[in-house]
Amino acid sequence: MDIKRLASDASVPSLCEAAQGKFRLGAAINSWHLNPDSPEYAVIRRQFNVFTLENQSKPEPIHPEEDRWVFEPVDRFAAFGEETGALLRGHTLVWHSQCPAWFFRDGENEASPELLLRRMKEHITTVVSRYRGKIRTWDVVNEVLRDEGGMRQSDWYKITGKDYIKEAFRTAHEADPDARLIINDYNLESSDAKADTMAELVRELLTENIPVHGIGLQMHLGPDTDMDRLKANVRKLASIRDIAPDFRLEVTELDLSCYRWNDTAEDIVWDDETTSRFTERYTELFRFYLELADEGILDTVVFWGLHDGVSWLNGFPRRHKNYPLLIGRGLEPKPAFYEVIRILEESTKNFK
Repeated sequence: MDIKRLASDASVPSLCEAAQGKFRLGAAINSWHLNPDSPEYAVIRRQFNVFTLENQSKPEPIHPEEDRWVFEPVDRFAAFGEETGALLRGHTLVWHSQCPAWFFRDGENEASPELLLRRMKEHITTVVSRYRGKIRTWDVVNEVLRDEGGMRQSDWYKITGKDYIKEAFRTAHEADPDARLIINDYNLESSDAKADTMAELVRELLTENIPVHGIGLQMHLGPDTDMDRLKANVRKLASIRDIAPDFRLEVTELDLSCYRWNDTAEDIVWDDETTSRFTERYTELFRFYLELADEGILDTVVFWGLHDGVSWLNGFPRRHKNYPLLIGRGLEPKPAFYEVIRILEESTKNFK
């Protein structure tokens, strides 16, 4: 009888162990994945060593009303980090989405810049101080740029201009001077204009001594991702190190959709050809990540989800199932998993 091996099995190699000496390798999880008796928890413990709380530390879940906080899920996440020694990432302190409307209102009127910034500072100080020394990296601001480049015209920006970005980083640094502080965004690898804007913005912030320690590249990729453009734009962002030698890039939300954006085709057929293309793309990505790691540019790679069954890409933006991660719905490692392990072990054998 053929017994399917799970990613938690001792006989299955570990992604984070294979990457040891190059970069930390992790996944986005939620507090309900932290039941020690669950199969998912066993995968978490075996395969990854850095974790992002996917939804529960965003402004709306943790601070739904001005005088109400919901700390329990994040407390559980922090306790998990202390118990296991895993590195934890907080996501996210400031975002235009999943942020309660009360931040931007003053009764019937729009909040003034002063009121909005005060509320933001109180939020950041409360959250970061509570988890000081426990959550070691924060996505401080998330998705502040337009897809076509330039600043996103969010309520944050319309009311305060760029001041909210600067004050968010200053406040987070004051609350935990040892935390790594990240500016996070999507499509930086695929949009030249967006990468240019990010590079210009971060250089401006660093020139003003704003404590930005790295750029988070979400890297929600697809079958039509231009790999040459991806590499060129990542290199463009990495060039910020010429004014800040300790500056780093992180891959923060990695997945590889099986569908093009807004693809209306029928469900994909997961055949040998599909498997081969998927494996080849992940292999090329990880070879590039290793190249960046060897140059001291990249030290963290986080998948956006633990396995296919919990990926945000299921049903969004399309109604079909998706298969974007290295671990399948049944917690089984895919062929791409083993190929990534192989190239990681080849590269890290001198570190073992």
